[in-house]
Amino acid sequence: MVLCAAGFASASPAAAGPARFFGPPLFGPARPQPSLDFTYRGWTVRAGAAARVERPEKTVRAIKAQIDIVEQIRLKPEMLDALRLLPIEADVSAGREVGHYTADRRVMLRVKRLDAKRPALLHAVLLAYIDRRLPGGFANPDVGRYRQQITDRHVWPKAAVMLQNNGEFFAVTASAYLYGEITREPYTRADLKKTQPEYYQWLARLFDDGRPRT
Repeated sequence: MVLCAAGFASASPAAAGPARFFGPPLFGPARPQPSLDFTYRGWTVRAGAAARVERPEKTVRAIKAQIDIVEQIRLKPEMLDALRLLPIEADVSAGREVGHYTADRRVMLRVKRLDAKRPALLHAVLLAYIDRRLPGGFANPDVGRYRQQITDRHVWPKAAVMLQNNGEFFAVTASAYLYGEITREPYTRADLKKTQPEYYQWLARLFDDGRPRT
């Protein structure tokens, strides 16, 4: 027992018990991380592989941003429904393409390299679209003809991704047409229209019932 200045008895610090020293924690419980297997706007995502390379919260946010791009570019409802059937998976390997479509028909995103302003998922699902939905798949005769035309005119460097094969030609040029601006040839919707007006109209028939985007 200890006497205070006014003469009243007061409990010693030891007698006060541990509560005096160990009050409520300064921080609340850690916020639970979201599941990497989820659905969003009708899309199914299986991104569990990304857990070892990125925080789940960041992965989910980045993938949702990619889905938002595809949802907001005004695709036909039936086309969008077809694309939503493609599960999105995380790829933690090294590689050039952030969004890609594999030989065993999977849509993959390299989550650590996703940029909310670059349509990586759009590129991947367009590869899937030519493979599964266009006549002849990657050997579609129209796509092949337009790729050969621009290759023969030497408008773009030989190493341009869009010139490497029919799949990349369609995915890259259609991304420029739909999204408006990308970081590789043909760069913009306007550039595509200027360099390949006939093909631009072909894309307009495919995506917009013949009414070209401006």
